[in-house]
Amino acid sequence: MTTPSGDTAMLAVRYEDVEAIMRDPRFTRDLSAPGSPSLFPGDSLSADRSFLVNMDGPDHRRLRRIVAAAFTPKRAEQWRPEIRAIVDELLDPIEQAGPPADLINDLAFPLPVRIICRQLGVPAQDSVRFRAWVEAFLSVSGKSPEQRDLAMKEFTEYTVELLARHRAEPGDDLVDHLINARDADDRLSEDELVSMTRGLIVAGNETIANALSRVVLVLLMRPQIWRTLVDDPSLIPAAVEELLRVNPPGRIGLLRMATEDVEIPSGVIRKGQGVLSPLIAAGHDPSVFPDPEEFRLDRPGNSLVFGAGPHFCLGANLARVELQESLAALTERMPGLRLTVPPEELPWSTGLWAVSLRGLPVTW
Repeated sequence: MTTPSGDTAMLAVRYEDVEAIMRDPRFTRDLSAPGSPSLFPGDSLSADRSFLVNMDGPDHRRLRRIVAAAFTPKRAEQWRPEIRAIVDELLDPIEQAGPPADLINDLAFPLPVRIICRQLGVPAQDSVRFRAWVEAFLSVSGKSPEQRDLAMKEFTEYTVELLARHRAEPGDDLVDHLINARDADDRLSEDELVSMTRGLIVAGNETIANALSRVVLVLLMRPQIWRTLVDDPSLIPAAVEELLRVNPPGRIGLLRMATEDVEIPSGVIRKGQGVLSPLIAAGHDPSVFPDPEEFRLDRPGNSLVFGAGPHFCLGANLARVELQESLAALTERMPGLRLTVPPEELPWSTGLWAVSLRGLPVTW
């Protein structure tokens, strides 16, 4: 394939190839060297070696070990009551105002912002600034280089100030745990702290908002499945896995480069060759998921939607809880939820790494 940047890359479309690429450390995410392939023109995000998702090797393993304790299944479950409370807080004014409502601006975007603010110990009033910064961080064509640089400068300065406040007044928030975290005798450096905190804000905003809006859209396009969940909420965890398989938020996956000739099930990827492993392709491989367009609650939850191998999503456990509690609240409080416009009329973002819904008008 030819990427939007004009580089050529191999495109993996089978589940076993996508999984092999994700798990093999010989496919690097470090695309900072001159001549490395890129997905988009002027792709500074993939070339940012301070961003955890772009790291490989010992530094990547060290940083993941330091922060992993904050994202275990147990910690995610401890957050479940708080997450449900935040969902209910957001739904209260929506119900009071009555239909119609926009679930993007009223729920999908505010929810992860509030959660990550409470986790990090960020004042709630600061959250309104995050959306613009995150969009600039993920922009590939919607912002000029000057606009993006200014937003990133503001984002970084804010993060530095946040860390300084927590050093001056330590607490028990995630930022405090990052400040004090060690891997053996190795603390995070200041640059690593800033990058990690900034990365958590990005991941805790756009990715979850995108996932939640896609999950709800898939359900509203299948009213019979929605009714099944309304009648039996115990099916929601299985439904979340299948919904993410059908319509994952990170559809295109991450561009990687082979550091040597690597044989995968379908052939050989040559040294220096870029390779893209789309989640949407893996989740629709009929050899693994028969009748892949069909929504089935009895499928095994192995869609690779959170990745695999060294770059498996750190926030997968928390994301699942956020999606499960959101659907539990919506099916309980708005059992008649439905779209007010045909799906083909819904607005989608342009110019960002992740294509996301910009509006989801509903009634109930």
